[in-house]
Amino acid sequence: MRITPATLPLLAARVHTGRVVVFDTETTGGTACDEICQIAAAEFVGGTLARTLALYVHPTCPMNPWAEAVHGLSMPFLREHGIAPEEAMRRFFDFVGEDALLVAHNAAFDLRMLRMECAKFGLCFSCDGIDTCDTLALSRRLCKDLPNHKLATLIEALGVDGVNSHDALDDTLACAGVLFKLLEAQP
Repeated sequence: MRITPATLPLLAARVHTGRVVVFDTETTGGTACDEICQIAAAEFVGGTLARTLALYVHPTCPMNPWAEAVHGLSMPFLREHGIAPEEAMRRFFDFVGEDALLVAHNAAFDLRMLRMECAKFGLCFSCDGIDTCDTLALSRRLCKDLPNHKLATLIEALGVDGVNSHDALDDTLACAGVLFKLLEAQP
C-alpha cells in the first residue's frame, strides 16, 4: 500500500479493524544465493493479537558468518530444529491466507527473500495481490525528525514494548508494536 496523506486514514482503519499479518525473516545472508533460516508471523484481528507462527528453517546453502553473528542461528542448530524450506513456506502462506494486510519492517527485503525462496524450491509465491505495508516507509513519512528508521530506534522513540533481537518472532512483535504506535494518532 502506497503511503500518502490520503491513504493514511484508510490504512489506520484497516489495521485497527481488519486482519493484519506482521512478519519477519532471518536469513543466511543478503544475496541471491542466500535462504531464509527463520520466519515468524503474528496475526492481529481488529487490533488484537490472535495467533503467532515461528519456524526455524534448515537452509540448503551455507550460513554467512556475519549473518550468524547477527541472529545467532548456527547450521547445527538449524539442522536439529529446522524444517524443510518447502514446508516452512507452505505453513507461512497458509498462515497469511488471502485477506490479510501483510506488514514488515523493510518489507522489500523480506518479500524479496520470500520470492527467492519460492523460486529456488519451485514453489508458488502466494502473496501476489495481497496488500502490503512497510513500517520503514511509514516511519519515514510520520517520524521525519528521527536520526534513522531502524526498528530498534523506533522501538525506543515510540516507547514500544519489545526488542529488536534479530529473532524473527521478537522482531515481528516489535514491528507490530511500531505499526500500532505509528497509526495511533490517525483517524
